[in-house]
Amino acid sequence: MNNSKLTVQTLAYGGDAVGRLDSGKVCFVPGGLPGEELEVRVVQEKNSFVRAELVQVLSAVPNRKDPPCPAYERGCPGCAYLHCDYETELKWKQRQFADFLERAGLFEDGVMHAPVGAPQRLGYRNKLKLHRTAEGKFGMVGRDNESIIPVQECLLAHPEINLAVKQYSCSSDADTVTWRFTEQDKVTGFSTFSEVKKSNWLTEEIPGVGKFKVPVGGFFQTNIAVAAKLIGRAVEEIRNSGSDELIELYCGCGLFSIAAAKVMPQLRSTGIEVMAESIRAARWNAGKHGVEKRCSFFAGDAGAMLARYGKGKGKVLLVDPPRSGLSRQAAEAVMSASPERIIYISCAADTLRRDLQLFQKKDYVVTQAGIFDMFPSTAHFESMVTLMRR
Repeated sequence: MNNSKLTVQTLAYGGDAVGRLDSGKVCFVPGGLPGEELEVRVVQEKNSFVRAELVQVLSAVPNRKDPPCPAYERGCPGCAYLHCDYETELKWKQRQFADFLERAGLFEDGVMHAPVGAPQRLGYRNKLKLHRTAEGKFGMVGRDNESIIPVQECLLAHPEINLAVKQYSCSSDADTVTWRFTEQDKVTGFSTFSEVKKSNWLTEEIPGVGKFKVPVGGFFQTNIAVAAKLIGRAVEEIRNSGSDELIELYCGCGLFSIAAAKVMPQLRSTGIEVMAESIRAARWNAGKHGVEKRCSFFAGDAGAMLARYGKGKGKVLLVDPPRSGLSRQAAEAVMSASPERIIYISCAADTLRRDLQLFQKKDYVVTQAGIFDMFPSTAHFESMVTLMRR
């Protein structure tokens, strides 16, 4: 297929440049910026759009930058915005998020906060997972979700993680290897066949909040600096609610509940998390922070446990689900509990929009929303939305 010229008009959610070919079809291509003219090669054609790869930039805009990572040019999909300055990245992420709310009929003037940016674009990740190639090397999954792009380091990861990656001796039976970094424990590495005990805990520290124990295989925010800002905003929303009861779904090691309880002496919180080891850590953390009498944590399915503990219209409900969003059972339990206020923290705008539309049908309206760039240089961002029942 012959190459085509494309004038970029916008950036889609995910970072792809978007324009129209001479045929009239919408074209998605990684690596372009609005206002640029590109030479592209179509690699996939659908009825209403095509996907292409960038051949060369014919006319560049001033905010284009040379990507500092060699894996970027080899097709590593981890970073979607290394070819532009950070101001451009943050502006387009904010615009994409606002567009999601607007298309769902949830956007009103005054709802959106200014985006909360990250203090650094590289070297911030405290966790890195690499996959094994057929040749025994390790790398990132490519854009085709099949190929592995070998990497010797990831510029997003903490420098000490990259040092551990370079020193790692490849095991022939390890499909993946994960490294985690904390200031206290330094680097911990484990593979799918490692005998890492479930009881092994790491110590994470959030500025302004304190230290938390987290299971080595448990969830914790990957960008500590931005996580501190997100927690601060969430606690502010909980305080503004005027309620002294909080329920936290997908609570992990109890971060939001404990942070709120420390500054709200009357607050009582109930945390729910499916991973039993995280609940054990949450209870330990509550004791360490002196709020164990006001913070209770239970292991179990989010939907089933909320149906048991979530009755009471005055409660504030905070949810921080995985990328897949709320399960149907959990969403139904939330609506049945009918809290006065819902604080929804999300790392996936598409599933967030789906869930917000469900709440909208139950007379909830978005009163505040904003993004926290937890994953600079990548296509992803964290968001926080507050909903109020009419």
